[in-house]
Amino acid sequence: MKVVLLALSGDSARDKLAQLYPHAVIESISRTEFETGSLTRRLASLRARRPDVFAIATERLAWQRGQDLFMLFGALAGARESLMIDAHGGLRRASRLDLLAGAPAALADEAVTGLFDLIQSKRELSSLERERPKSVNANPDHPRVIYLRSTPGPGTQAGGAASHIKGVVEALTELGADVRIISNDAIAGFDNANLTIVPPETVGATRALFDIHNNLVFTRAAVPLIEQAQPDFIYQRYARFSWAGVVAARRIRRPLLLEYNGSEVWVGRHWDHVGSLDLLERYERLNLQAAARIFVVSEVERQNLEARGVPPEKIVVNPNGVDAERFRPDVGGAEVRKELGIGETDVVAGFVGTFGPWHGVVQLAEAIKRVLSKTPADVARFLLVGSGSLHGEVERILQAETESRRVIFTGAVAHERVPQLLDACDILVSPHVPLADGSDFFGSPTKIFEYMAMGKGIVASRLGQIGQVLEADETALLVEPGKVDELAQAIIKLVESRDLRTLLGARAREVAMQKHTWRHNAERVLQAFKELN
Repeated sequence: MKVVLLALSGDSARDKLAQLYPHAVIESISRTEFETGSLTRRLASLRARRPDVFAIATERLAWQRGQDLFMLFGALAGARESLMIDAHGGLRRASRLDLLAGAPAALADEAVTGLFDLIQSKRELSSLERERPKSVNANPDHPRVIYLRSTPGPGTQAGGAASHIKGVVEALTELGADVRIISNDAIAGFDNANLTIVPPETVGATRALFDIHNNLVFTRAAVPLIEQAQPDFIYQRYARFSWAGVVAARRIRRPLLLEYNGSEVWVGRHWDHVGSLDLLERYERLNLQAAARIFVVSEVERQNLEARGVPPEKIVVNPNGVDAERFRPDVGGAEVRKELGIGETDVVAGFVGTFGPWHGVVQLAEAIKRVLSKTPADVARFLLVGSGSLHGEVERILQAETESRRVIFTGAVAHERVPQLLDACDILVSPHVPLADGSDFFGSPTKIFEYMAMGKGIVASRLGQIGQVLEADETALLVEPGKVDELAQAIIKLVESRDLRTLLGARAREVAMQKHTWRHNAERVLQAFKELN
């Protein structure tokens, strides 16, 4: 029996599939290969692999659009069974016969729902674009805040987004704000005490239609809750095809403060090909116009918004930060090393984050091979934490090193476990690469501030805000982005010098505590709100 595995996101799911099909050969097909070429060509490529089972791995089934189409694709390729599996134990499976029999009705229902969602959304969008309401003053000292998280994707993954939400909410609360969260998913690191979840519906054959449908679902549920709560302001993490914060702010006549981490139109054009970009541009422009204040993470992003005509007085540069109490030395790293079979004298270089296009994980994989070829087998090891679209490719590059246990992949982990994993490392690496279209790097990677607070030796790319926050040879070793040899040499330099690791780490933690905590971030949010009043 042969299982052909397509990993869309999350971990590769090989272990789970081995349990389901103990005698099967599992063959992987990369997401890049699967998405290349026409549908006919893709179907022929899959059929040529002669799958008995077609398996699709995703982070969360609840967030996977087009499930019927993916599974039908397997049936058309000749697989006797198709299944979808997620990183949290979710499983959906169906036989080829059932898929082929049910396909006409399922696809017709998807098409009709998508058409009605599109018509309704365009009509409501036109109405929102014409409105110009004004907000009224509110309590600036101890504000009631509704935090909206409507990102069209799982909130349970550990990473920068989860750290950002947790950091901002907790810091606002410490500063006297009463914060309630309305989210479309559970959020890593949060209990449900002040969290209301509006779950998504797995409707929409394309990514754009999935997002558009769930914006309607989220807005219908969130706005009445906000009207009942009557907050002093709404804080929304800007999300693709979302207008919930705009509608709610206008309904209760309170200001919308928008956290804007970058243009979703740009992302849809260059990274995550979502489609319907003209419509997405209108959603994005609506949010930018409706917001009373817009928080961006970098000076580059401020310049980008001003170039699009956003008034400068609306924009506040507010870089990411860190909880320096959670992310600090000696928080359980020794126990993690024992658990993973890492020796006391091994020097461990770590990476935590999303295995995505701008994180430089492919370049890191190539650098790892060079580092390990130039260091004794009992000296250097690597710990790679997280998941994402390029996870499978990195695993393939480092297959031999993984088998020898010189490289350890943890996959996606619980948010609470990240500090312990970072503490298990001696060196932390942030190998970001330039944006593919040549645009200035606009990010403010949360991992940089977490690395600094851990007090470890850091190797990072000299790129955008990263090269401004970190000082070369004072708080980190900085390398040219994308230069694999330079990255490898910097890692080797820290592997060979405990004193340098200690010196850089101590200075980095000191700077993080002085300038880059979430409290600093939240203070800028509250100051901007007070200035509105």
